[in-house]
Amino acid sequence: MEIIYFFLAGAVGSLVKDILVDNTLELPKRINGKIALGFVGGMLVGGFTGWAVDQSILMAALAGFSGTAVLENLLNKRFQLKVE
Repeated sequence: MEIIYFFLAGAVGSLVKDILVDNTLELPKRINGKIALGFVGGMLVGGFTGWAVDQSILMAALAGFSGTAVLENLLNKRFQLKVE
């Protein structure tokens, strides 16, 4: 049952990051036949990082808050891309 709490804490941390940093929540939409997840994608990444940290609820929320930023930096270094 704790795994669900860690996942939810990470997802909430990601949601808070989207609200504080971006000042908006981007809704999921279809672009050229492909689905852009918007803030839901960030919540999934945040939830997974919160689950992976598995220390405490606070650590899971902080991991969710920073999870998407870490993933973007790793992608930039690996593929020399600019992720927005």
